[in-house]
Amino acid sequence: MLTEKQNKTDGKIYFWLFIIAFTVAFSSTYNPMNFRRMDTDSAVYVTISQGIIRGQLPYRDFVDNKGPLTYLINVPGLFLGGFTGIWITELIFLFVSVLFAYKTALFFGGGNKAFLGTVFAFVVLMAFFTLYAGTEEYSLPFMMISFYIITKYHFSIKREISLGELIALGFCFACAVLIRLNTFPLWLGFSIVIFIDTIVKRLFLQAGKFVLGFCLGVMIVFIPVYLYLKINGIIDDFITHVIYSGAQRGLGGTSIKVTIKNYFIVINRTFSIAPLFFGIYYMIVLYKEKMYTYYLGYTLSYFLMVLFLSFSAGNNHYNMVLVPFCVPAITVLINILYNAFQYKRVKSLIIACFLSILLFEGIARYLYDLSKIFFDKSGQDIIKAGKIIDENTKQGDKVLSMGHSLIYPFTQRTPVSKYCTQNYWISIIPGAREEFLSDVMTNKPAVIVITFVGEIISYEDYWHAPILEMINREYRLLSDENGFKLFIRNDSEL
Repeated sequence: MLTEKQNKTDGKIYFWLFIIAFTVAFSSTYNPMNFRRMDTDSAVYVTISQGIIRGQLPYRDFVDNKGPLTYLINVPGLFLGGFTGIWITELIFLFVSVLFAYKTALFFGGGNKAFLGTVFAFVVLMAFFTLYAGTEEYSLPFMMISFYIITKYHFSIKREISLGELIALGFCFACAVLIRLNTFPLWLGFSIVIFIDTIVKRLFLQAGKFVLGFCLGVMIVFIPVYLYLKINGIIDDFITHVIYSGAQRGLGGTSIKVTIKNYFIVINRTFSIAPLFFGIYYMIVLYKEKMYTYYLGYTLSYFLMVLFLSFSAGNNHYNMVLVPFCVPAITVLINILYNAFQYKRVKSLIIACFLSILLFEGIARYLYDLSKIFFDKSGQDIIKAGKIIDENTKQGDKVLSMGHSLIYPFTQRTPVSKYCTQNYWISIIPGAREEFLSDVMTNKPAVIVITFVGEIISYEDYWHAPILEMINREYRLLSDENGFKLFIRNDSEL
């Protein structure tokens, strides 16, 4: 009877956790009920995933600086269900993130407190998710699972962690960094503290077990990915595009002054400074106590996470990787509020209202995205533009989207160059502009697309001046509707 009752309780919790994930995912640009033109970065990832389905390869046939899992994760959903399939993939990843956020929150508050802590951690996430870019939410479940395992280890009486959990930690680490490299500080900060703690206590066998289990988990992911890159002959391209250009983009030309400035930009987004205060406070309060190492690792990891986000500052979306750290901080705050309102019958409602006001930015951004269901027709517009291209070209023809890759996921025609997007970081790759221009001038795309909607700047004079001259000489306007100017080659025939 107790088991049956417990199963019903667990079922209700899982249902409401799924509702949290579904609510967040509803604002995604892939949502078939709220489909809109996706972010320019998202278009690149989908274009490469689309290319993989057609038998092309990342890094060789497409240039981008994200890890291979960024594209491979999209492939099953895209192949089976198009953009809806990607949205379902995204929903699954968000549900796993919510589930392990709740499991982590239970260490800091039971029942309603843990649930509210989870809800409002994802309200914080809403402030960042609505600027959808396509990598942070994919790395989030791996970060959240790891954060849970690390928290569980510190809260266990004997500080025990199984070999399976260590392998899971290594597995999640490898998956996260092969999506986005700068997620590694979550593991780094905690690992430094845990390793030093075991060595100081002369627990050498335990330290060896930690390293071995973690490395086994890493190899489970790294070896297949390495073989995929090696067998396809793209490992050198991967190193150039992801490791070299990624490091150059993040560290090249960055001064200490700029990094400090960026640090404050990142940490001031939607109360992102709160987890740092939370960690420092408990480091002071629990100094020389058993839990001190947890909060030391927590604070160090968080400091490093923000630091590595600061090298390029980026946009709000990058702050999504900080959400795991919000779970304990918000749950502890809810505990404090529960004590303050302990004699109120509707204290959960009062606390929820208070936090809704405090974290209103996330709610406001989310509601704004939902309102686009009624007035944003950009999804329909880009589908129409893709159809115009397909109807006026033939199989095997190439297309060039100037500056951005927005159009490629919506046409059956393939990009004329592996530089499917052209922006400032591409210039880091030696000879990139020259190779791009050679591709375009030699292969003469059947259609050239210029985006002119909103604030999107579709081309740059430095990169595209020779192409603009070629358009004037050899192309005619096919369409200037739907937010795109489509230029078709004069000698193009169906």
